[in-house]
Amino acid sequence: MLLRFGQQLARPTQSVSGWLVSKFFKLHNHLLEENAVKLCDLQPDETVLELGHGPGLGLQHALHRLTGPQGRLLGVDYSEYMHRMASELMKEQISTSKVKLFLGDVAKMPIDDNIVDKVFHCNCYYFWPDLKRGAAEIHRVMKPAFSCRTGLHCCILTLIRCNQCETVLDCMQTG
Repeated sequence: MLLRFGQQLARPTQSVSGWLVSKFFKLHNHLLEENAVKLCDLQPDETVLELGHGPGLGLQHALHRLTGPQGRLLGVDYSEYMHRMASELMKEQISTSKVKLFLGDVAKMPIDDNIVDKVFHCNCYYFWPDLKRGAAEIHRVMKPAFSCRTGLHCCILTLIRCNQCETVLDCMQTG
């Protein structure tokens, strides 16, 4: 039972356990997603990427800050079920090209090089099949002076890339 729940956390499917996981995400990750977006200090015309967007909680929070005409929101998730849920939630913004969501692996994102200003993700990197390739792919899509926020229930890590240097600047307890 626990193994099945763990598999659903990694890649929820359209099933009873997948539905329960989506409810769990919505209930327990709301504040985490909101705080990760706040820490990004998003500007109205930036291009922002959420990795492992799940049902779309973080996407909603980010979208409220991307109010400029050039502001774009991208999302990647490899759960078809979560991708469908977020796509339904964001369908109006997808139709206007403000939001673009991809179903796929973080290690193979169909996103151009050096276009993303900021990245955030919550409770997902430990499910990536290949962490090194995922990190390299994030590096590829990010502009040279980017920031990335990693949200975990135990803390929020703030990573800043200065040319080729990544430094952990901050680890804040979130409760």
